[in-house]
Amino acid sequence: MSLAELFDRSFRLYRRYFGVFLGIVLVTQLPLYLLQIFLAAVSGISADLGGAVFTDRMEGTAAAATIVGGILGVILTQVGAAALTKAISDTYLGRTISLREAFNRIGGTWFTLIFASIVAGLVIMGLAVPLFFVSLIPCIGRLVAIGGFVYLAAVGSVLISLVPPVVVLEKRGVVDSVKRAWALGKHRLWWVFGYLLLLGLLSLLVIDGPSALLVFLFETVLGEANTLLQTVVQQTANLMLTAVFQPIRLAAITLMYFDLRIRFEGFDLMVLASANQTVLDDASDLTTRTVL
Repeated sequence: MSLAELFDRSFRLYRRYFGVFLGIVLVTQLPLYLLQIFLAAVSGISADLGGAVFTDRMEGTAAAATIVGGILGVILTQVGAAALTKAISDTYLGRTISLREAFNRIGGTWFTLIFASIVAGLVIMGLAVPLFFVSLIPCIGRLVAIGGFVYLAAVGSVLISLVPPVVVLEKRGVVDSVKRAWALGKHRLWWVFGYLLLLGLLSLLVIDGPSALLVFLFETVLGEANTLLQTVVQQTANLMLTAVFQPIRLAAITLMYFDLRIRFEGFDLMVLASANQTVLDDASDLTTRTVL
């Protein structure tokens, strides 16, 4: 499919299964939303109490909640990504799915996804270290480093975007998932990078831009008189905008994954060859060897 066709198919899936996709995002993001409101409330109470002994306890509670929130945020984000990827894949392969099934069918892939994402990040950081030292060389070193960092940005985008569908749909291990993501995406590296840049631009227009505008209008009208109310407004806006856009983003990435497999592995022919099956369960049912 072309870029336009990929986006068009993503929006079609989004419209058809809007309730399920929206439910997955809300289930995984609401706890984080409530935690942010709680932290804002604790911070406001501590500021009002000044130097009271109770303030120290409140600050300790806020610090503990921040740490717990960080861990919970990582877990829920990966659970949501896994559930959305699985739901999108199932709809693409002809299976109807409910909100409950979307979470039941991911199994423990979310746990693998956390560590695979960490390994992908470490790989990118490891590649950035020699580029940093090259950039210290006058003139030619800086030019080489600039080109290297652009290439590294493309590599990082490919790894970060393709690791979730590889982990969830092919049920691979941590290191193997990172290798597989690179093996699948390297043949269309710059095309994938450009595709992801368009998705990033769309995210700025749909989430970051409206959220920043809302906060700016709130501060202009009411100032900083009520920090808690400002936090509630900002977090509510982020939650709703994320709930609307996140399924579109993951649908576009999942369909890109299948498009790469069709181009380099004949995935569509494999599906036709499996036509005697009522429904293809997932991408792991088929060969995963990348060929040109």
